[in-house]
Amino acid sequence: MYTKEEAKAKMQRFVDYQNNLIIWNDNGEPNIIIYDHLTEDHPFGWVFYWQVKDIKDNFSNVLSGNGPIIIEKDTLNVYKMMTAISVEENIMLYKKDKNKLLQLEEDQDGFFDPINL
Repeated sequence: MYTKEEAKAKMQRFVDYQNNLIIWNDNGEPNIIIYDHLTEDHPFGWVFYWQVKDIKDNFSNVLSGNGPIIIEKDTLNVYKMMTAISVEENIMLYKKDKNKLLQLEEDQDGFFDPINL
């Protein structure tokens, strides 16, 4: 069984991967963070929320399609939640058949590739 710190380290690598995909602000600096205060503990693992750090008042810079991430305690497997349904519905779906959520696998180059399309 893995620790929350190990799961958060993996989540940080995912956020770093996202930050490296695009220049997110005028200074060319990464701007996506983990919202630690929203992290949820569950018997199966953790739910991590991620978004840009400095959201503008008009929300013109927020990410869309960035569903919360489940990281399992037993395996550190990563599952991306859907944004069209609530977090609670995603968790129910995960518990019923986790393969209905997109599983991402970190490769040796630091990319997070989908493995169950």
